[in-house]
Amino acid sequence: MAKGKTKPSDWSRLDQIALDIEFLLISVVQGVALAALAGAAVQPIESLSWQYIPYAVTAFLVVLIFWSGAIIHALSFIDWPLDLMHSFLYFLASFVEVMAFTHIENPLLWFIFILGFQLVSAILYRYDLTLIKKHEVSFATPKARSALYAHTLSQQEKEMSTYVPLAILYSSIAIASIYFFPSLFLEKGYHLLFILGQLLFSLFFLKNSMASFKKRSMLLEASSK
Repeated sequence: MAKGKTKPSDWSRLDQIALDIEFLLISVVQGVALAALAGAAVQPIESLSWQYIPYAVTAFLVVLIFWSGAIIHALSFIDWPLDLMHSFLYFLASFVEVMAFTHIENPLLWFIFILGFQLVSAILYRYDLTLIKKHEVSFATPKARSALYAHTLSQQEKEMSTYVPLAILYSSIAIASIYFFPSLFLEKGYHLLFILGQLLFSLFFLKNSMASFKKRSMLLEASSK
């Protein structure tokens, strides 16, 4: 049945079901990733292999970034009907994410799988952008909903055009450096420069995500009145 021919109360219930499914999916996939990270981090922590601790910390930040970004996106534009391709991309991103987390003691494989995760994230960003733009008409009025849409769109475009390409480039440079100069970056431990840089970038991105979450939450509250 077309949305315009269905009672508003029915669509509100269906929208809530879609949102509940999205929240469940996000929590499950990131819960699996967190469990994989906890298992992989036991050995280096117990053996006091300090050179791999930054990898575990960075991986934990990746979980926080993915979870918070997915939640605020769900609150902003997820409704009925549920988009299965969007959900499938979450599963794919989590799969590659777990692969990276299981290699926190192998710098080369870590950056290879993190690059894979970033590439899937780039696809997810592009797909989410199409979902956001599909909601432009429904967010045209009133002014509060228009402001929410403008913030959602601008933040999505900013992250997709700036942060994601920079992250992909950084990981690519790290992979090439470690692969072609293993004696320098593995035997002498200079891979730490790359993971510390990635750790700092993750902290910056998480801070930006938290600021965006706070702003978006205020706009969501205003638009719901």
